Amino acid sequence: MKIYFAGPDIFRRDYPAVVAEIRGLCSGRGITALVPEDDGLADAREIYRKNIGLIREADGVIANLDPFRGPAEPDSGTVFEVGFARALGKWVIVRLTDGRTYHEKLNGTPQGPQAPGSLCPDGTAVEDFGLPLNIMPYFAADIIARTLAEAVEKAGPLNDRHVPLA
Repeated sequence: MKIYFAGPDIFRRDYPAVVAEIRGLCSGRGITALVPEDDGLADAREIYRKNIGLIREADGVIANLDPFRGPAEPDSGTVFEVGFARALGKWVIVRLTDGRTYHEKLNGTPQGPQAPGSLCPDGTAVEDFGLPLNIMPYFAADIIARTLAEAVEKAGPLNDRHVPLA
């Protein structure tokens, strides 16, 4: 089985250690980890094409949708990868360590509402369905896992029984 590991982890200074952890969790489980790596590529379009190719090659995707560069929103590139994988009929496991609702994550932040029932400073409302993510990536997930280890553990059985929702 091949799994593409999506997420903003590639921007972390300790990314080689993250990749080592991913490969260690996959070892002995018959899982080939497909991880985004720039491999010295300087062309943005080439990086895009390479990652799209890895998603096409994968049986499914484990995506880190933890907030990135803000209190509640995941990395937009990762959200795109989740949608692309679903459009291809692949299964998706979302890794989300913070189970608070989307609304709870934004309350009282500079971007979010300052009081219950109020609008954000920019005049917009916050989606409030009691979910930890926006409804689109939330319902694109077959499983929500709290940790990387849990996500990898749940991938095997999911691959065996997956029927695409899309």
